[in-house]
Amino acid sequence: MTMLSVVVPSYNREAFLPRCLSSLLTQDHPQFEVIVVDDASTDGSAACLQAIDDPRLKVLRHAGNRGVGAARNTGVSAARGRWIVFVDSDDELLPGALHCIQERADLAPPELHALWFRCRLDCGRLSPDPVPRAIDWDYFGYLRFIEETAFRCRDMLRCVRRECFDGLRYSEQRMHEAQYHLDFARRFRSRLFPDVLRLYHQDASDRLAPQVRSLERPRLPRSALEILTLKDAAQGYDGLLRDHGEALRRYAPTMYRNYLRRAAAAALSVGEHRGAWRHVRTLLAHAPFSSRSWRLLWSTLAVARA
Repeated sequence: MTMLSVVVPSYNREAFLPRCLSSLLTQDHPQFEVIVVDDASTDGSAACLQAIDDPRLKVLRHAGNRGVGAARNTGVSAARGRWIVFVDSDDELLPGALHCIQERADLAPPELHALWFRCRLDCGRLSPDPVPRAIDWDYFGYLRFIEETAFRCRDMLRCVRRECFDGLRYSEQRMHEAQYHLDFARRFRSRLFPDVLRLYHQDASDRLAPQVRSLERPRLPRSALEILTLKDAAQGYDGLLRDHGEALRRYAPTMYRNYLRRAAAAALSVGEHRGAWRHVRTLLAHAPFSSRSWRLLWSTLAVARA
């Protein structure tokens, strides 16, 4: 039986961890472990986790808050399974999900490295919906997928071969995982399956998806943690555009413009005016008739003048 390791990064999720862990520990798969990485929570998460007595549950804790990428890396380092399943701490797996994953994993050819499964949102919609035309992705296939689903929900459940992490880890910066997925697609192959295995909840107040969308416009950071997040985002999108910009421009132009907007807005938010100006100029050259691009230009000029 294939050993599966389920990695759950968590930060201040006291209210949602019982729901998530109940859905995992009641799975009928006989050979799996659950690794929760508490990213230095300040609520009652530690007590909540201590109250769960199950030998399949392993709890790790960061001394300081390091972000979701670092938490996933910590979980992977402790994992014993041949395949790693990533579950967010406010979500659930549907009954039988691990059995389905194991069956798909056992049939996966050696050249297939990641399995993606659909999820159901609280409103009942599925993600992604409809299923993309191409479900087997190399680098260019993945680029076409993110272009086809631009500005649509594409959240899924992801299962990855353990050995893929020997040479490629999540960013330790507080950067959204977009670069990681692009780097992964350039090195490995993935397949999307139609099975719906994850319940994607939107009832937590500090979810990552709204934070990522907020990067499309400049804003003043309100806390030291938000300053760190925006600085990492500015550096992260610089790296993403440096490493994948030309391929994005050719095969995923909508996402290319979106990443340019995020890079410019993040740089402007933390006072990196030269970086913001560089991204805005590229954006205007690529999309001269976009009103959003011109609004970013005026914001950049106004902040620089101030």
